[in-house]
Amino acid sequence: MLTGFAPGLIYFRQPLLRALVSAGHEVIAAAPEEDDRVEPAMAAIGVDWRPIEFDRNHMRPVGDLRFLREVRSILRTLAPDRLLCATVKPNIYGGWAAQAEGIPSAAMVTGLGTVFMNAGWRRRIAARMLRRACRHHSTVFVQNPEDRDDLLQAGIVEDKSKLIMTPGEGIDLQLWTPQPLPAEPVFLMLARLLVAKGVREYIEAAQLVRAKFPNVRMQLAGIEDAGSGGVPLAEVRQAERAGLIEYLGFVSDVPAAILASSVCVLPSWHEGTPHGVLESMAMGRAVVTTDVRGCNQTVIDGQTGLLVPVRDAPALAAAMCQLAGDADLRIRMGFASRRLAEERFDADIVATSMMDAML
Repeated sequence: MLTGFAPGLIYFRQPLLRALVSAGHEVIAAAPEEDDRVEPAMAAIGVDWRPIEFDRNHMRPVGDLRFLREVRSILRTLAPDRLLCATVKPNIYGGWAAQAEGIPSAAMVTGLGTVFMNAGWRRRIAARMLRRACRHHSTVFVQNPEDRDDLLQAGIVEDKSKLIMTPGEGIDLQLWTPQPLPAEPVFLMLARLLVAKGVREYIEAAQLVRAKFPNVRMQLAGIEDAGSGGVPLAEVRQAERAGLIEYLGFVSDVPAAILASSVCVLPSWHEGTPHGVLESMAMGRAVVTTDVRGCNQTVIDGQTGLLVPVRDAPALAAAMCQLAGDADLRIRMGFASRRLAEERFDADIVATSMMDAML
């Protein structure tokens, strides 16, 4: 497995990796070495860890060519039966490398990303590059119907039969269990500090909510992203000093953070399937998120949470105020969120279906 975000191997992909190991496959995972927890976590489930260097945030021809050569070298040395790629650059260069070395491959589209959302030359180049890779990938997993349709309409995936839609990568329902809600409303946004995650809308909405409910707690957890489209940490700290939010920074114990919250908020502009939302759902939290691709799959509006228009801080604030003022509603929606997680997002079922489709 080749992916662009090493912590994702811990947070998102353990059920699939465990399923592959349990089925008797030798599994090797490669990603940039960004987190010293990854190697022991992989060892604990029987996965070999191989760090690989590349810049996942920018198109850099020289660096990307070096990455392609390194992937080819790894494939030539290991001669794996299959390469599974995840995130944009690995999907592109992994597919090219696998084709060059005669290795079967598959791709996981976990969200098309900002480069594909904005028209322009970057999108045209990225689309051509991914199209070439997808001609070799035998299977392309997608997480929402909008991404599937975009890949087809843009001609990136030319063979419709290659596309298989999954409900994200699922959530481990044995690990993430329902927990009681705090008595007072505590809103939690779990996301990297990116403009497209809706960080600025969350901060603006926090000001509106706290004007009506001064005792409501508004928490933001996530690391700064130095790549393009990041919200500067100084901007977040300024909102914290103004008393609008509590910035939790990087959270190593995500279950504890969700336990201390009562509502999950994600005002993202687009997603594959947001895993932090699935974690909150599994622990019995109502969800407020945007009515956009990926996000709207995680909510039954009015039952498990509330959907709001994208980039609309006043609408986001109104939804949060509705939940802030009604403890019974928070409880009812939290129970319904857990049921939806059980019915639609069981990671064991998702992992088995992916493994069967790929192998």
